Amino acid sequence: MNNVFQTDIAQRVSRAYEKLSPGHRRIADFILENPTEAAPLNNIELATRCEVSTATATRFARAIGFPCFSDFRESQLEAMRAARFHVERLSREIDAEATHFDVVRNGLDQDIRNLQTTRDRLDEASCGRAVEMILNAERIFAFGAGLSQYAIGVLIHGLEPYCRGNAINIGPMGNGNVAIRRAVHCTDRDLVITCSLPNYAADTIEVTQTARRKGATILCITDRPTSPLTKYADAVFYADATRRLLPNSITSAIAVSEGIIAAIANRRQEGLDG
Repeated sequence: MNNVFQTDIAQRVSRAYEKLSPGHRRIADFILENPTEAAPLNNIELATRCEVSTATATRFARAIGFPCFSDFRESQLEAMRAARFHVERLSREIDAEATHFDVVRNGLDQDIRNLQTTRDRLDEASCGRAVEMILNAERIFAFGAGLSQYAIGVLIHGLEPYCRGNAINIGPMGNGNVAIRRAVHCTDRDLVITCSLPNYAADTIEVTQTARRKGATILCITDRPTSPLTKYADAVFYADATRRLLPNSITSAIAVSEGIIAAIANRRQEGLDG
């Protein structure tokens, strides 16, 4: 039940809820409280369950940002498929005979492999671009949702002393609504850093899109070239996030953040010494 609040549908409903009509709020409440039951319903069935007109159910999709009802329904079904895949993967990978020690040690082994893969994929040109982007930005805005907020928190905490106080987390505690409201004020003199790992948060994608439209320079930390963030980025750090029994791991993303901080500290120190 709680996982529904991480889906694209739930985030769209959250942003639109205050402006929804009473009929649309009835549909929204039903979907959030009964995501599995609501997902396969067509517009007529959804209208019947929520005791609203078919037209109201059809217009609900547009009210929360979908072009049509079929796209809205497919988004719900895709979220269900992703959740079911994770549950099925857990059932396949859990070893009933493994000790707690085995599980913890295996998790560390996975993170070591992630770090090695991340190191091997590090690109010298991208590192150079990223450092110059940070050093030259008038302001630095950063955002990450879910677990990614912690990698962003580490990054901003480390960068702030070297960035004249102009490096800020625009979505504290992963608050996407706050981040999007601040992203609309970006200019071409600003740098926006976003971090997102599977399953990629819709809010992080929207913040990145908004910043790109406003002309900001974009630096992304994500897991692979197929990530939805990469097409908006001027520079990308790939942090491998593979993990059994869990949706992802942020160990490599935090290591990348700390590496960026060290690179900036090295350049700033050189500047001070010179």
